[in-house]
Amino acid sequence: MQKTKILAAGTFDILHTGHVEFLKAAKALSKNSHLTTIIARDKNSRKIKNKPTINDEILRLKKVKNLKIADSVI
Repeated sequence: MQKTKILAAGTFDILHTGHVEFLKAAKALSKNSHLTTIIARDKNSRKIKNKPTINDEILRLKKVKNLKIADSVI
């Protein structure tokens, strides 16, 4: 059976319970899912939000990976 591909994207700057619940809900959309989470690049976040991130993109990526909710974090 093929997995349902689910994509979630965001800055995830100051990781909080809302982010965790968002990712859990995305993963739960299908019993047989593959959740890929995209972490916004610093330059793109700065461009969209008009302010720098508090945590750099590498740290944000590591924190989201450490949640072990998404199957892939890029």
